[in-house]
Amino acid sequence: MNPTPIEIKRQTTEGLTITWQDGATTTLSSELLRRECPCAACKEKRGDTTHAKPLTGKKRSLAIVDSSIKEETALQEIWGIGQYALGMRWADGHDTGIYPFSYLYELGEKQR
Repeated sequence: MNPTPIEIKRQTTEGLTITWQDGATTTLSSELLRRECPCAACKEKRGDTTHAKPLTGKKRSLAIVDSSIKEETALQEIWGIGQYALGMRWADGHDTGIYPFSYLYELGEKQR
């Protein structure tokens, strides 16, 4: 199935509402979208080992918290990637996830 959106609205910094060609409407919170980011680095953090380890520096053992989850997961910008996906930029600076429309549709299905 290749779900096709007919309208995508960014709800300020709170998330997205997508109206699909099949008539379904999906509302996805910023927190959910950031938590389920499909990029390799985020998948690895969630325990997915199907991707090779990224070429990054050593992990720090000291966590410095200077902002809340809500501040970090505020959706700053969205953009189209071809005719099949969205890119998103978060308040924490993360912007490498590519969200195919089929993935966004599946996230909405899980909430219903």
